[in-house]
Amino acid sequence: MTRASIRKFFYIGLMAALAAPALSFASLANEDKRGLRITAIDGVFRLPEEEVDLATAALVLSREWGTDKALFVYRRKIDEMAEEILNRLENKHLIADYRAIEVINEYLFKELGFHSVHDADDPDDLFLHVVLDRKRGYCLSLSMLYLSIAERIGMPVYGVVVPGHFFVRYDDGKQRYNIETTSGGAIVDDKHYQEEFKPPAGDRTVYFKNLTKKQSLGCFFNNLGNCYIQREQLDTAYEYLTAAIQVNPSLGEARTNLGNVLLRLNRPAEAVTQYEWALSMVGPDATTYNNMGNAYQAVGRYEQAKDLYLRAIELKKDFFDAYRNLAGTYQSMGQLGKAISQMEALVILKPQDAQNWLYMGQLYRKAGNPQLAQRAFQKALKQNANLADAVTGIGNLYLDQQDYASALDLFRQAITMQPKNVEAWFGRAVALHYLNRTDEEIQAYQQVLAIDPAQTGALQNMGNAYLKQKKAESAISCYLQAIQREPRSEDLLYNLGVAYAGLKQYDKAVESYKKVLSINPDHGAAHNGLAICYYLTDDKKASRTHALRAQQLGQDVQKELLKN
Repeated sequence: MTRASIRKFFYIGLMAALAAPALSFASLANEDKRGLRITAIDGVFRLPEEEVDLATAALVLSREWGTDKALFVYRRKIDEMAEEILNRLENKHLIADYRAIEVINEYLFKELGFHSVHDADDPDDLFLHVVLDRKRGYCLSLSMLYLSIAERIGMPVYGVVVPGHFFVRYDDGKQRYNIETTSGGAIVDDKHYQEEFKPPAGDRTVYFKNLTKKQSLGCFFNNLGNCYIQREQLDTAYEYLTAAIQVNPSLGEARTNLGNVLLRLNRPAEAVTQYEWALSMVGPDATTYNNMGNAYQAVGRYEQAKDLYLRAIELKKDFFDAYRNLAGTYQSMGQLGKAISQMEALVILKPQDAQNWLYMGQLYRKAGNPQLAQRAFQKALKQNANLADAVTGIGNLYLDQQDYASALDLFRQAITMQPKNVEAWFGRAVALHYLNRTDEEIQAYQQVLAIDPAQTGALQNMGNAYLKQKKAESAISCYLQAIQREPRSEDLLYNLGVAYAGLKQYDKAVESYKKVLSINPDHGAAHNGLAICYYLTDDKKASRTHALRAQQLGQDVQKELLKN
């Protein structure tokens, strides 16, 4: 090696040695932001926009979700990634402008191997800490990582939402590029998003615009609400979805998702309002029409529900849930023939769907055709041998045929397959009633109520079983609980009167019978009950008045009550 070449080698090596320490401590653009010190997500929205640190906010939500690692561990990972990118930019004599996109993509997606998941069915994949651990995510979570890095290197990158999708956009006022994080950071033109996702236009919409960091977090809240829905934590889902709308009032998906939560919280009128907002923002949508139909169905507005299901089917010909829901609406409207025709068409379209055959069987049973019902239940079991509801359906057919022993065996089988199957437990209790196994009947109703405390039918029947055992006080307890949920139930109020009369508490019995008559003045049994109570309390005139009315209404009345 010549002296000149040695000198040249030494010079380059010295420069590299001197440069390395300086580059490894690259200054990050988010240093000293107040957003780095927040510990609760509420604090983010009290900060000025320029003080928000997106990664810190996302990691606070990760902690609330349940990660056991410290927030700073993950934030340091993001800082190190940003420092590495700054070093590479400096080595290439580049600044953090549009040319940095290629550098970030090469490092993030090719070297480190971050990639998108095909299906967003694991809620954990939404969270930034999981993206960092697994090196995978879906559109929003990968975009949050990209935005966090861009924020640290001082690159003008923004979140962008379109219906059903989220990506990032470089925009310095002169150059603008859409960056698709689910495709390794590929640059995608506006036309693709406009044709594929059809974002609504207008100044008042949040779609297809550069979002602020708080607005990006609002989109995150929407997805977070869905995660809590999957966990069945509906109250928490409601809180996050409400927050998503407060940040982004025109985010149609958040409106739809909040409507879904409200529907499950038994607040259908409020759900309809949210669905209407969503439709006004994103235009016709099959899923929203279907869900809105469910809300109208829940409040008994069947014509509106029917029209919405038909609109959903018109938009999406293979929307099988909408077909089923339409059949349910026809059933609710008393149009059983139309409901059956609807389901017969659906099982032809999708014969491999066990749920279709199950519902078909339930409709045939309601129509009084046990042979077709049994055949449909058996086809459901052929598609899904573990479908407990189909076994329960066959059990109900045996119950209808008064074959109580066979029904009991089938309900037992269904409960083994699905221990919390309310209908199977209820059917078991009814079969036990007819087999005169009253203690076991009561135990079965107790199981029903343990699974679903709102089952007033179980409370009523259990009260009747206690009356059969001459345990009037226990019966009264059951009836009173049921009446709290159904205060205008004639049967419950009448049975309560019978129980009080059995304890010789005639004043309370009279009160219960009178409540029955206030609802239905022609309730013959209540008139007869009053006649007996008045007779036993020596009010013969009132007794005879009610006895005569009971007789007019077709009741068998004791002759003693009719005497002057």
